Amino acid sequence: MSPRPRPDLPPLVLRCRPVWRIAYGSAALALLALGTDALVRNVADPGAGWLAAWTPSILLAAGAAAAYFAARFCLAALVLDDDGFRLRGPLVDRGVPWTSVVGWSRLPERGGPAVVRIVHGPERRRLT
Repeated sequence: MSPRPRPDLPPLVLRCRPVWRIAYGSAALALLALGTDALVRNVADPGAGWLAAWTPSILLAAGAAAAYFAARFCLAALVLDDDGFRLRGPLVDRGVPWTSVVGWSRLPERGGPAVVRIVHGPERRRLT
């Protein structure tokens, strides 16, 4: 009796929870909208104080940082397949073969998306 060939398993895809995607995405959109609105108001009334002059820049910078965080971490997916770990998203596409993985662990949640730390290679670098 010959053993039956094992069917290939589909890859395990770990995505960020929808609540965090929505929260960080809407925060980014709100900050960018507030910064744009403050910029329009500042152009309409250039005689306002120093706080009104700096508010659009601060809001737009915070909105850009929040949009980068949402695109980099909340829209990315961690794929586990026969080849190893692969981080796939709009701003990143990186993979680590199983042979170079030193260790991996799930870090506790602290008010944000769950984090899986993957250490690989002889330099013990993290997959980020």
